[in-house]
Amino acid sequence: MIEGLPNGRPNLVEPSRQIALSVGGGSGEETMKTIVLAACLTLVAAEAQAISRYDPTHMSCGKVQSTIARQGAVILRYQSKRVPGLPLYDRYVQSQQFCTMGEVRTRAYVPSADTSSCPVYNCKRPDNDRHFRRRFFHNN
Repeated sequence: MIEGLPNGRPNLVEPSRQIALSVGGGSGEETMKTIVLAACLTLVAAEAQAISRYDPTHMSCGKVQSTIARQGAVILRYQSKRVPGLPLYDRYVQSQQFCTMGEVRTRAYVPSADTSSCPVYNCKRPDNDRHFRRRFFHNN
């Protein structure tokens, strides 16, 4: 049976087939439950990815290093010694796997309760441009 559509063109799909297509997607209640469940799981996963923040000046150097080793990556925030009142912070990591693509793990130093330069690691993008300039445009 061929029926006409509102635009005047014939509808070549059988009416029973049209109903099966529209009902085949599931009920609205099931779809809503699926969306709510997916949203809840996304929030839980996002919360699990939260990164901890610490003040290394209230911890010994060993405690700073063990905290980074245990958690994989942390943010350390402390006050600048050169500019009073200026907070300094960065993300410090246990290993290269916590760096994003294109970054490398580099040695850094932060103040701690027992030393002024506790060795840790952070992720930085290599400065290839500086190496290029020094190599090819250095005036001798």
